[in-house]
Amino acid sequence: MIELTDIDYDDDGELVAAAVLPGERHVAVLFAGDDEPVEQAEMRAIAERALSRPTADDLSRIDDEVVHELTDSAYEGTGHAVTADDYDLLARELELQGVIVTADATLVLIYEAPSQYPDMVVYCQLDEQLAIDDLSVAEADGDDDADGAETVEFDSVEALLDSISAEPPRDAD
Repeated sequence: MIELTDIDYDDDGELVAAAVLPGERHVAVLFAGDDEPVEQAEMRAIAERALSRPTADDLSRIDDEVVHELTDSAYEGTGHAVTADDYDLLARELELQGVIVTADATLVLIYEAPSQYPDMVVYCQLDEQLAIDDLSVAEADGDDDADGAETVEFDSVEALLDSISAEPPRDAD
């Protein structure tokens, strides 16, 4: 059984912790609840149970599949014949940084590869059999937008004022 350490709860009451996965992989653990509230003890139990499923061999296999899918996708349509060196380039730096555990015990592995995917994060959602269900690359979340608000920049104060005056008035609820 995987044991969580450095356990805390964020502003939404969701679990934030650290864990050591098989293969001595030190990761951050985040619990992503849905609309239904989950008790803290239950969050911890779900996370520990879900994190105990993959073995070191499973994680190595998943790493390899992520490397192959991302590398093949990067060269798709370019006419470049992908070589072992192309795969090795990403494999050398791809690092598992964290795991998101959902309320239904789904695992989403979070990888970084700073030179291949600068300022990006690779999300790898696993199915119940620990096969890749979804693989995506997204911009790393900055603290500036932690609340999900969109940042809009303007070239000048006049542009800001034009934007404000162009918006329709909001209905008062």
